[in-house]
Amino acid sequence: MTTDKTTYSAASSCGKLRRMLVWLSRMRHSRGFGVQSPWAYRMVRYVINEHYPYYAYDDLALSYPGLGVVERKMCELCLRLANSVQPSLVVNFDDAGGAYGAYFGAGCRKARIESVSSALSPVRLSDMIGGCSGRFVARLVPCSGLADQLASICSAARAGSAVVVHGIHSDSNARGIWRRIVSDEPGVVTFDLYYCGLMFFDEKRYKQNYIINF
Repeated sequence: MTTDKTTYSAASSCGKLRRMLVWLSRMRHSRGFGVQSPWAYRMVRYVINEHYPYYAYDDLALSYPGLGVVERKMCELCLRLANSVQPSLVVNFDDAGGAYGAYFGAGCRKARIESVSSALSPVRLSDMIGGCSGRFVARLVPCSGLADQLASICSAARAGSAVVVHGIHSDSNARGIWRRIVSDEPGVVTFDLYYCGLMFFDEKRYKQNYIINF
């Protein structure tokens, strides 16, 4: 008879194996290797793959003890991203447990965190971003309206703002949307971390997509 403990152990082992395979497949993209742009190199080394234990990690780990390995990494990335961008607004989609909002808030105390549903209309999203006086960060999740949400954000974007798109390799639809952003969206520098994609808006930078071992 299969016990809950056995099932959990098997799932944990599968998760570790999957993460290892992803890491091995991207090993040559580690720690900024091959990245020529000084700005992109700093982003990879000191935001995306920064290993320094930020001041808030321990407290947040105590507040949110149930996060999985990948979700914890993603939350900590959001903290570092907010700390780097220093946004006035964070639009945080489908964060039922509140962990991402807490990590964003720890990275930038001045940011207004708007927790919204994936059912939010593109018009309302555009108005929300358009009413922001400074930079923004948006965190999106896979949903039926993802393409429209991204289009709305891109139409209202301003230099220095950033977007986190979860699950860019989760299915063919998500992969197709991400490929269109990478190839067609002007004024955007992108980073493919496998578990998510990062978009940075800046028309002065050369359009480039970086595959990163995260």
